[in-house]
Amino acid sequence: MGDNPEVFRWLLDVRLLWPLPEHGSRATSQSISMGQVKSASTAHWASGEDATYALSLLPPAEKSKVLRFYHPRDAKLCLASNLLKHRAITHACNVSWSQATISEDHNRKPCYIPKHLNASRVEFNVSHHGTLVTLVGCAGETRKLGTDVVQMNWVKDYASVLKDGFAAWVKVYESVFSDREVADMIAYSPPTQSNVQDQIKAKLRHFYAHWCLREAYVKMTGEALLAPWLKDLEFRNVQVPSPASATSQETRGGNWGQLCAADDIWFKGMKVTDVKVELQAFGEEYMIATAVSEPEPSLSAFKELDLKRDVLL
Repeated sequence: MGDNPEVFRWLLDVRLLWPLPEHGSRATSQSISMGQVKSASTAHWASGEDATYALSLLPPAEKSKVLRFYHPRDAKLCLASNLLKHRAITHACNVSWSQATISEDHNRKPCYIPKHLNASRVEFNVSHHGTLVTLVGCAGETRKLGTDVVQMNWVKDYASVLKDGFAAWVKVYESVFSDREVADMIAYSPPTQSNVQDQIKAKLRHFYAHWCLREAYVKMTGEALLAPWLKDLEFRNVQVPSPASATSQETRGGNWGQLCAADDIWFKGMKVTDVKVELQAFGEEYMIATAVSEPEPSLSAFKELDLKRDVLL
């Protein structure tokens, strides 16, 4: 695949996938009695024809993990995440679905460990929120990758900000941001002056841009938001991507909004120059971040996947 294989990026929306069956079934009651699921609603969802087939493609341990979720919406995200990881392995390593086993590294980050030393390898990372699942992947192991997707919860967050003030709301999360970032988010003034509601939404969007970028970067390193160096990592001059409905610049159309590079990153007082990090808007409520451990990688545009055509081959 050459010395600079392309980083592929996928997006799957589970909103319309694996709908709840209209009626109960014997499979539902059998699953409950066997203790395979945590709730009747998840058991009912899993008894649907499409969900049953998709679950059958997973190894027993992965299937069991999906069925442990109380709410079907969370089970759907877990199912989609696992399916995309298996597809990434078969796609990049040219192995069968049964050979595309998912393991964990020393940081418990999902990975592929082939049985043979000289076999093809793949690096990948997955994120999910709301109804979206994203995956970034690349053949080989020379790069580290991270992705994060975030859905803004306008109603809940707006009510909290009105009650306690924006500064107090931001400070709830100050343990995972640098002091400068916290100050920047509190002081942020939206570029367009409008009513109070729109200003608060713009400030919340700026906060979530910071959050999404930071999550993708930390996941690229293989650690989590409990990493001891979190406050040493700093994103400065963060650009907030506009949704497709609010931007006049040329985009790829549909739900895709503005794409912004995050190129002012600092760690322990030194500017970071050996990574590529970017953020893109999707729909009205989502932002998706990508982080790659090299400055000029070959990045594909995000591909919106069709489950049957692109995943369940």
